[in-house]
Amino acid sequence: MRRLNFWHTLAVLLLAIYFASIFFFALRPLLGWRIPVFLGPVSTLFVWAFAILHAWRALGWRRALTFFVIAFVVGLALEAIGVATGWVYGGYHYSERLGFMLFGVPVLVPLAWFMVIYLADCLRQKLIGDRSLLWNSVIGAVAATAWDVVADPQMARTGLWIWDRGGDFFGVPIQNFVGWWITSFIVLILYHTVARTLPPQPISDHSPSFAMLPIIAYSGLSLSFIIGYAGQGEGALAVITFFSMGAISLIALAKPKGF
Repeated sequence: MRRLNFWHTLAVLLLAIYFASIFFFALRPLLGWRIPVFLGPVSTLFVWAFAILHAWRALGWRRALTFFVIAFVVGLALEAIGVATGWVYGGYHYSERLGFMLFGVPVLVPLAWFMVIYLADCLRQKLIGDRSLLWNSVIGAVAATAWDVVADPQMARTGLWIWDRGGDFFGVPIQNFVGWWITSFIVLILYHTVARTLPPQPISDHSPSFAMLPIIAYSGLSLSFIIGYAGQGEGALAVITFFSMGAISLIALAKPKGF
């Protein structure tokens, strides 16, 4: 029980720090706060650390490592192709504000691919349980892409990446969301295929409250975007957020265990 409390507390602490950073961003327009340059990358590292810790405890180290490696490699490869050719997500490039790059892609980006897809897959698990390999991957990819539908307009405006020709969705090309779904689907179908060959490693002290933490993380992020967009006077984006990430989050939070 002592070990359970330690890992559970550490995960909650990482999540709390992440929430503090994203709600700092969200409340900035209302309170006039200045955003430190380092806050975005540091925030990403905290939620990545949370996802890694949670995956290790929930899946066991073999499956967690497999998930991370697949997400990192696929995310980096498709991002590198996208930056070089514009084929995957549309024409874009990253600014230097996100730090060290590989093949024109900040290292933080493939780390974030794992974080987003892992949280989305946990959400899928809560919503539909374990279905076929295809359905698990399809629904998980939808939940991951919903995150980008909400986040990309804001992130692009901050100059973290630049769309070469803009796009029809608040300056973001529609192709980007197709590419996001395809990337997430590839990661999930590869992971779930490989995971079936690995022996399950359930953590004996894994609790229902610990299992809910990724759902809370996804839900908290959606709430921060609703507040942030509303504070910026972006009512349309706030509504889109509520009826995409927000709706998925509410259904998952309200769904009874075992239903």
